[in-house]
Amino acid sequence: MGLQNRSPRANPEIEAIHGFPCNANMGVTIRRTMALFCWCLLSFALAGKALASGTPSLPGLTSGIAVLTDDSFALSLDDILTPQRQKEFRPVASGNFNFGFRKTAIWIKLSLRGTADARGILSVTSNFLDFVDIYVAPPGKGSETADFSDFQGGDHRPPPMNGISSLDNAASVIFKAGKQTEIYIRIANTNSSTLFSLRLEDAEGHDYRVLANGAVYGLWFGGMGILCLTQLVFFYFVRRAEYPLLALSTFGVILIYFGNLGFSHAYLFGGAGAANDAFIGFNAWAGMAASAVAYNKILRTRRRAPWLNKALKFCALFGLVGAGLSLAGYTAQFGPYGSTLSIVGVALVTVESLRQWRSEGVASRMRAAAFCVMAAGATLGMLSRLGLDLFSNWTFHAYGLAVLIQTLLLTSSLAVRLRDVENRNRVMQAQALRSAQTAERIAAQRVEERTRELVEARHTAEEALQAEMQSQLLQVRFLEVISHQYRTPLAAIRSSIDSIALALPAHDAKNHDRINLIRRSISRLVELLEANLIRSRLQGPSFRPRMATIKAGSIVLAAHQRVQDQLNDTEIQLVMSEDAHAVTIHADAEMLEIAIINVLENAVKYTSLQGRGAITLSFQRQGSHAVIAVADQGIGIPAQELPHVFGNMVRGSNARTVEGSGLGLFLVARIIEAHGGSVEADSVEGKGTTIRMILPIAFNL
Repeated sequence: MGLQNRSPRANPEIEAIHGFPCNANMGVTIRRTMALFCWCLLSFALAGKALASGTPSLPGLTSGIAVLTDDSFALSLDDILTPQRQKEFRPVASGNFNFGFRKTAIWIKLSLRGTADARGILSVTSNFLDFVDIYVAPPGKGSETADFSDFQGGDHRPPPMNGISSLDNAASVIFKAGKQTEIYIRIANTNSSTLFSLRLEDAEGHDYRVLANGAVYGLWFGGMGILCLTQLVFFYFVRRAEYPLLALSTFGVILIYFGNLGFSHAYLFGGAGAANDAFIGFNAWAGMAASAVAYNKILRTRRRAPWLNKALKFCALFGLVGAGLSLAGYTAQFGPYGSTLSIVGVALVTVESLRQWRSEGVASRMRAAAFCVMAAGATLGMLSRLGLDLFSNWTFHAYGLAVLIQTLLLTSSLAVRLRDVENRNRVMQAQALRSAQTAERIAAQRVEERTRELVEARHTAEEALQAEMQSQLLQVRFLEVISHQYRTPLAAIRSSIDSIALALPAHDAKNHDRINLIRRSISRLVELLEANLIRSRLQGPSFRPRMATIKAGSIVLAAHQRVQDQLNDTEIQLVMSEDAHAVTIHADAEMLEIAIINVLENAVKYTSLQGRGAITLSFQRQGSHAVIAVADQGIGIPAQELPHVFGNMVRGSNARTVEGSGLGLFLVARIIEAHGGSVEADSVEGKGTTIRMILPIAFNL
């Protein structure tokens, strides 16, 4: 496999990265780039010193060279030495040969006349040729096969062990002054482009070239390796697809040159030439696929150039097909098409990069320059691989040099962009800080305003509460005055009625009944005054029961008696269990009695609407609680309204025609809750209601 299998290397476009640490110094980056470029040029110039005309003691290669092609691959040295075949050799003027992907064996004839007694080293490069045979005859001989010594090389054979080089296809040649030295070279290449050069050097020149090449190759491999790692470092900080794609493409180019320069043959595959060919071909075309995908990311073609996006996707697919064919041994058949598509793809990408020249300032211009360098190097390299003998053999390394310069420029572009992003981040952070400070000041002002409003609202609420409490206190005092003022005349009336009763004859039953009615009415009026006074106290915010430990049964009996006295025409049944008489509770007797009376009055009022049924007041002990229940057979409460019956000012929708305020059950619930108990209501509309007041038991006396 050869250099012709390489594809343009992908370099991702640097996206805006917020918060990425970068302190790129462009001056340093550019100086280092130029220094590396100059070093590469100088090294190549020094390494090619022996290409032109040899050394003073060795003949030059500018004359005495002829070539013959063998499409059958069947000619041997015996055949070549026949007069008929000797006539088929055609002279050439250079030691550089480019047959492209043509599948043929090449015979090179060198007839060199010695200018002095000397020993030279003849080498054939490149190092991806399948079979290389160098036949060397002693000076003055070369007419018969037995005169020649055979030096074998090529990547389909084990690395040469002739002591000259494990990488070079080289042979030792002896020259005598005035005598002709005959050399035949056979090149058989079956699965790659046939491109090679001849060098004739003395031992010192050969060593110097090997040393210079080693320095250049080491510098190139080291630089590409560092750039590959740099892209992975960027990916570590910024997870964008183009960074690993760029690293993968860079690594692919490294592997291609690792094969093209003979390292894979020497250190990995030995004489396994097919494996070495597959290794180089697979890396070349897989690199083409990675490059196409990376270019899409770099130039953002999906949004900016959809047509190029589709073209590069096709190139990526084509590269994957080429990688598969390389593994199957069809690199030579695929190579011309892949190389042509690579040139077209690089040209399209370069045009698009130039179109985006001004899109991102210095970074986009450096990126465009990188693609231009890449386009020039790739075009020269690919055209050479295709067999166009338009350029000197230095184009063998044009692609590698272009890749290195392109990668350096793209890395510098990345540094510029990251620096710009860092500057923008600093500006944005400063703006964000100012915005945050402004927002904080506005928020503090609003908090102060809301705090003042809340303080004012609290003062208003406190004043309103104070006014309400004062109003309720005045109401209570008013009722206390009314109660006191009514008690005196009522007491006088009661005293007068008692005197009249004493004066009446015993047989005057009618008047005695009237006297008793007046007495009951006076008692009821007094109780009503007291009940209203207590209700007024209960509704106030300062309501506090005066608790004492008392027998609950006595409160129930007192409430029953008072209601019976007030409503003597109503039947109220009292039911008390035997164990309930001794039950004690912590209660305000007066308030609890008012609660029971309120429930009984409600029962009497709503039962009278039905005109039937008795009312039951029951008291029993249930575990640790005393339960006082009032059951009636009145109009009942609608089921959907039952959960709300203990609310303030709440009345049933079926009791609109009955006089009332909706405060009765609300006051009952408030009294029971003040005693640590609870109130429950069960009702069926049209059948009756049961109210249960549940209180905790204190202890038994």
